[in-house]
Amino acid sequence: MNTAFDVIPRGRVYIEASTIVAVDAADAPPPQGMEAVPIVRTGGTIYPGLIELHNHLSYNTLPLWALTERFQNRGVWGGRPEYRQLVSRPAAILGSTDGLVQAVVRYVETKCLVSGVTTTQGVSLSSNAGIRRFYRGVVRNVEKTDDPDLPAAATRIADVDASDAVKFRKALDREDSLLLLHLSEGVDDTARRHFQALQIAPTNGRSREHLAAFTAAA
Repeated sequence: MNTAFDVIPRGRVYIEASTIVAVDAADAPPPQGMEAVPIVRTGGTIYPGLIELHNHLSYNTLPLWALTERFQNRGVWGGRPEYRQLVSRPAAILGSTDGLVQAVVRYVETKCLVSGVTTTQGVSLSSNAGIRRFYRGVVRNVEKTDDPDLPAAATRIADVDASDAVKFRKALDREDSLLLLHLSEGVDDTARRHFQALQIAPTNGRSREHLAAFTAAA
């Protein structure tokens, strides 16, 4: 993609070691050193795909909740009766009813594709973690990639308290650990304390590498 949004009707994508090094028209000369590279004719359309690292995908069938107040941290809104009425209960019904759950999955995945997202995150429902088994084949899921070259990442939504921060760090230091973390969602001292709880020294230097992303509101 460039600033002119050019579309190449007949083009070639040049790849070296899993990295795109050039995109050009099919009749243009190849980049230097790639003259003898074999050509794979896809017969399809190739376009960039966005990687979405913070979503609650299975809830994307619901209309937006029209808020009437500003919440200081996420521990507040979850206890509001309107949240249960407009978000958690409808999602629980859709996500646990055979025939509807399949429709929910295909609908929200289609919304991803229309917006250019081809890899997403956050497929589980709080009421039905098993919904993730339906997310296969339309968009990639970073939590269950089914691809040995794309390690799966777990998701932690609960805040990290100071009392379990060291335990959390040690879990990150495991060789197979890769985590997307909701962190410090809010604007008050409560949210800030959860952020400060992670200001601890790593045990072997892998913690930062294995913490793939912070998903934070403040």
